Amino acid sequence: MKLIVKPDLKMNLNGKPCRKKCAAFLLCAGLLLLGGCAELVEERPLEDLSDYTIEPKTGAPDQDAYVDQTEWMTLYFLSENGGRLVPVNREVTLSGGQSRAQAAFEALLAGPAEGEAGAFWPDETGARARSFELSDGVATVNLPARYRVLEPEKLFAVRLAVATTLSELPEISYVNVLVGGREEGLDLGATLPVGTLSRVDDLDVTARYGRLNDQRQNETGFSCLTTLYFPVAGGEWLLPIVRSVVYAQAEPVDYLYTLLSELGKGTSHELAAGDVPAPLDYIEEMPEIVRPEDGANRAIEIRFSREIETALSDAGLNLGIYMAMLTDTLMGFVPGVEGLQVYIGGERLERLDGQQTPDGREILFEQGLAAREDFDGYAGAPGILYVGAGEAGGLMSMRRVLPQARQSEPRELLLSLMELSAQGYTALPAGLSQEDILAVRVEEEALTVNLSSAFGDALMALTAPQARVAVYAMVNTLTEGRDQQSVVFFFDGEQLDTLAGGLNLRGGLLRNPGMVVN
Repeated sequence: MKLIVKPDLKMNLNGKPCRKKCAAFLLCAGLLLLGGCAELVEERPLEDLSDYTIEPKTGAPDQDAYVDQTEWMTLYFLSENGGRLVPVNREVTLSGGQSRAQAAFEALLAGPAEGEAGAFWPDETGARARSFELSDGVATVNLPARYRVLEPEKLFAVRLAVATTLSELPEISYVNVLVGGREEGLDLGATLPVGTLSRVDDLDVTARYGRLNDQRQNETGFSCLTTLYFPVAGGEWLLPIVRSVVYAQAEPVDYLYTLLSELGKGTSHELAAGDVPAPLDYIEEMPEIVRPEDGANRAIEIRFSREIETALSDAGLNLGIYMAMLTDTLMGFVPGVEGLQVYIGGERLERLDGQQTPDGREILFEQGLAAREDFDGYAGAPGILYVGAGEAGGLMSMRRVLPQARQSEPRELLLSLMELSAQGYTALPAGLSQEDILAVRVEEEALTVNLSSAFGDALMALTAPQARVAVYAMVNTLTEGRDQQSVVFFFDGEQLDTLAGGLNLRGGLLRNPGMVVN
């Protein structure tokens, strides 16, 4: 008896084989092994699907569009007294290209629906959050500032409900829940941080609140999951890095010193910049928590020497991305502060000009305080792109940082492939630009891409191996981590028949893991 293992082509949202089918296979394989067939089990290589096509169900799109989809999700509301979390299973609609996480979060903020007995939400306005970010498994959400009026334990329950709802999704491991752009704190005096939350099954809010409160007030200090932000290589984006940090005292100024020290240690993340100046190496006075003369709220004050400017230049980083690193990290953990007041060489930093920011945007700090919202759009997210694998003739995957807000947009992914081609990687034909992407439609089962006729001509001019790599670099990149596992190509509204080597573009092309050689 011989068992042939053929991988299932259906992938989950992480681009990995479905867990249920994997579990079923392992069970069957285990039964065969118990029957004495262990030496006969072998694995069949992934099949190359270049010759497989499917018929398109619709014509070419003339503008970008997303077909609404619905998914069953578990949302965690509060009990009436806020002492427990109440799970509610509900169909949630993903509209306008929303991610599952965004849709779940907005459904939660909208409150329980009629008939969801026992579920409660303290804000009945259904207002949307100020911001939502998801990068590399770390979600950061920003609730409206009016949530601050809630009693500390009920606010903690709200934050816990958000984190538990989002961490139900397999793409999210950690959640930061800010209020009005800052860490609000666990206690009434805003001295105890909540920090970064992770998945737990305990729905007893009161008990968890009491344990955390006792732990943070312990005179021996405490450890807490904390999200630090580091620039990527090149300094264009920030990436969140979660680590467990030990704090010696439950005092905001101690959090400040500890966090600046942690930033100085850097990170081993393969996409992060390798030589970020350590903040504590360039300070003129020890940082502190102050109450600015022109403001009623507390602020973090950091005084750098002029040497920080030289250090940043030597590291290939600009002041804007460095300020974003400090602001996002410190405002996400130190409770009860409104922003950062930064001095360089004794002069207060009031603004950043276009040459000091990665996107060329001028930033003016209101009342001289840098806040998280000043750096909206600086978050990046690692994504997987596919390019040619050289003489092997297949594809290899590459991790590259994409704009966080557009990380799943097909248009952004195609532009990223064009950029890799311009950098010398084997992917798409040379000379293409964003104008060659006419429209993209994301449907329930497939992506339909309408490219320019010039794009089609460029593909027709390639050799057979080049055309095969170019087409499946697009197909595999566009379907990475999606429910949609096929792509339909149009060129100025028309489909091409065949490319060099007989590659058929009429119909739709399935994701092709068999071409990936690494």
